[in-house]
Amino acid sequence: MTRRPSAMVAACLSVCVVLTACADDGKTLREPATGATAPPPPTPSTVSGRQTVGPAGSADNATLQLASTAIAPLEPIPAVYTCDGNNVSPPLMWNPVPAGTVELALTVIDTDANGFVHWVVAGIDPSVQAIGEGAVPDGAVQAKNDANTGGWTGPCPPKGSPHHYVFTLYALNTASGLTNGVPGRAAVATIMQLPGINAVLTGTYQRAG
Repeated sequence: MTRRPSAMVAACLSVCVVLTACADDGKTLREPATGATAPPPPTPSTVSGRQTVGPAGSADNATLQLASTAIAPLEPIPAVYTCDGNNVSPPLMWNPVPAGTVELALTVIDTDANGFVHWVVAGIDPSVQAIGEGAVPDGAVQAKNDANTGGWTGPCPPKGSPHHYVFTLYALNTASGLTNGVPGRAAVATIMQLPGINAVLTGTYQRAG
């Protein structure tokens, strides 16, 4: 069944995004300049349960937005997406990517657990603008996470202080060449060294007790 994004989703893309851009080496993340404003939210042409498809190459070449209807920046990730719930991946969305993008890739890393890799998806078509809950874009590939399984493994930190989970979307100018089942950390290293820009969304999770 085809659904169109709500006004709330469009608003989320305008205000609930952490913007970053790659430095020359493709690895360093930079905060946006003081007073910077987010580009307008995307206007996707088709919405489905799996992904949203829109026009590629219509975004500003220096910016990219990543957002979720389930996760607000630096706010707790709902338990349904963790090992304490259904352990499914959360919905994500982004604005149209810059012209020249040949592939999108997504990584999710716990920065409080020695860079534990929770998810790596590569080979995403540049026309895709969203991923539904528990879904993977058609034609994309997934690396192994650090739990040694394919695809998503949700937050599952030890009891104590909250952990931070960094979702990074990469708009790559060069194909990654990654395939299903490659080691997650090697996949992340490959993606990070490729030219392009990225956007970051960080959520937290803390287990009770």
